[in-house]
Amino acid sequence: MDTTDLLRKLVEFPSYEPEGMRRCAEFLSNELRQMGFDVSVDKLNNVFGTKEFAGGEGAFLLTTHFDTVAPSQNWTKDPLHVSIEGERLYGLGTSDNKGGIAVILHALRDLNQCRFKKLEILFSNYEDSRVVIDGRTCAGVQYFLAANRLETKSGICVDCTVQGDRFLIELGCGGRVRFTVNTIGRQTHTANPSWRTLGHSAIYDMTKVIDALRMMPTTKMTVDGNDSYAGINVGLIEGGTAINVVPGDCKIVCERRVLPNEDWENVKKQVEVSLGGVRDTKLKVDYFEPERPYLLDRADPIVPVAVSAVQKTLGYTPRFRVAAGRTDSALLDQMAGVKTVIIGPGDSFAEHTADEYVSAKRIEEFGKIISHVIVENP
Repeated sequence: MDTTDLLRKLVEFPSYEPEGMRRCAEFLSNELRQMGFDVSVDKLNNVFGTKEFAGGEGAFLLTTHFDTVAPSQNWTKDPLHVSIEGERLYGLGTSDNKGGIAVILHALRDLNQCRFKKLEILFSNYEDSRVVIDGRTCAGVQYFLAANRLETKSGICVDCTVQGDRFLIELGCGGRVRFTVNTIGRQTHTANPSWRTLGHSAIYDMTKVIDALRMMPTTKMTVDGNDSYAGINVGLIEGGTAINVVPGDCKIVCERRVLPNEDWENVKKQVEVSLGGVRDTKLKVDYFEPERPYLLDRADPIVPVAVSAVQKTLGYTPRFRVAAGRTDSALLDQMAGVKTVIIGPGDSFAEHTADEYVSAKRIEEFGKIISHVIVENP
């Protein structure tokens, strides 16, 4: 199979639900085994492969995730089928990050020599979502690293870094403050003659909470002229029991991205100050485990390796940026000390959108970049 055929096959797996994840992991592990990799698949369907080469030096990691978000009702195309229009390949996960996986698989299939003694390949799961396992909410990489040791100390984390028709290299990504807010009202039946005085709507109170959170300022980090922004998002809301009952409770789940130039604790304090201004409301706030941002030093040895690969294969020097979104690079650094640059063929504005796509030209170019890194880069 060529890269497009591999991408077609990968998109067919509905890897936003457990059975699709399992089937996709089975396909990926079989592909790696056929290429001579020693492969393991864990309980979360993270796929890990290793292969040693004669004459190379050191170890190197190529990693990305294969889970996707579920398709929304706004799709106009079949999300589990790759359709081609001009230079674009449409399908769920084409940009984030099955296009990158297809490139890696194709590059490894044609690999006869390697500049590294050992390649480590990690196709992770539960990056776009989280899973509760053994009583704890975690990402796939987090679960994998808790039970496994990587030999490498550097690598490439594939994610969406194309802007326009050029690759950017991300030196870092955001963390986040995740939290829930519960408002507590007083429930009563609306048929009660005095329901307006007996009841107190937790949903009405939550509108005040949301208004307060929306006033939190957006922050910015600029690298090489590329701006990244972070702000509050109220992502989920639930409350009430029936339309004829004054709701006694309401809950929202929120996140505030944390850029590498910010401090997690200070962002948490901003949230608390904002909520402290909500009057005449009984509320409770619970924070999830902190997710710290990640920032790679430009002097780290992996940075010139990636820059040189783009320069020598595509003829231009890529600019840097930091992503507000979170990638597995943060966990690889914080849990295993592995430094990774972030680069991939996906379009930054196409991921998590209806009719997601990747450019066929960027797929071809990324194949050259990856091959140069693992074969030719001095």
